[in-house]
Amino acid sequence: MKILSWFLIFLGGLALASVPVLGHHAYNANYIDERGSIEGVVIEVFWGNPHVHYYLEVNNEDGTQTLWNLESENLGMMARAGWTVDTLQVGHHIRVSGSLGRQGRPRLAMELESVEFIP
Repeated sequence: MKILSWFLIFLGGLALASVPVLGHHAYNANYIDERGSIEGVVIEVFWGNPHVHYYLEVNNEDGTQTLWNLESENLGMMARAGWTVDTLQVGHHIRVSGSLGRQGRPRLAMELESVEFIP
């Protein structure tokens, strides 16, 4: 009986240890310390966890366009900052700043307070 009790305690410990850990990507895996600012038109909004994403169509100097992925906070942090799903919508023309994507990727860790609406 004593062995069975220890075995059950052991199994319980294994079960607790196997609970999924809340993982998160490393910020430095996607972004560099260099800041940048871009301007363009929002063409898609992903309002969900783990992060809210806005996709911005940016006109380049050579006349081409690039699709930028703007990564923001999670839904809870967005709400605490006063943002809702309607704050930034498809068709809005904005200027935004943040940390640039690693290896020249067109992505930006956007800073909410830097968003400027362009008429």
